[in-house]
Amino acid sequence: MRAFGASALLVGCGEDDVGTAGTGAGGAPTTNGSTTASAGGGGGLGQGGAGGGDPFAQCKQRGPTEGCFVTEDNILGPYYKAGAPFDPNLADDLEGELLLIEGTVYGCDCETPLAGAIVDVWQADSDGAYDNTGFLLRGKVQTDADGRYSFLTIKPGWYLNGSQYRPAHIHYKVSHQDGVALTTQLYFEGDPYIPIDPFVKESLVIPLSAGNTGRGRGLVGTFDVVLG
Repeated sequence: MRAFGASALLVGCGEDDVGTAGTGAGGAPTTNGSTTASAGGGGGLGQGGAGGGDPFAQCKQRGPTEGCFVTEDNILGPYYKAGAPFDPNLADDLEGELLLIEGTVYGCDCETPLAGAIVDVWQADSDGAYDNTGFLLRGKVQTDADGRYSFLTIKPGWYLNGSQYRPAHIHYKVSHQDGVALTTQLYFEGDPYIPIDPFVKESLVIPLSAGNTGRGRGLVGTFDVVLG
């Protein structure tokens, strides 16, 4: 069994959650927004027992002693837009701190890399605003023969979610023919708004370090995904 670091010790085996996560109109501490968010969703970990014909029973029965968890889901939010292009460079010439995210997509056994998995990501810009007319900071990448993926972006900004700011995050939809499709979000250690955000799950928070992004110095992080 492969041993994972903190970025991959993730729990939850189920279908996509659907909810809303605020109205990100640009600008960090000067933005206004609201939310009617819901954490409810499809067949998540709490949606039934580990038996009785449950197709995810084997994944749900895994525990810390086995060194493997299936990646937790998270709310979809209101800004998903289908049809994003395949493009590993979301940063373009945008203002903001360069951010390289890389990782591996695994099957439910936590050791089989899934080649050809689709990783669909979208996020706010450095001012906390989403592009809802085009595909700025929206894109898809496909995992290679070893299940690896990477994309270059900028660190997203904060935006108001009702009366408080959402922490910086990147939305993910991950799918593969041999795994359960996953909708989740990626968060970053040290964000001051993580402790008060109702949607953050600890397993989805990763550390970032200074490093070479391939286009200059910036931040680098690893986010491995285990599909149910």
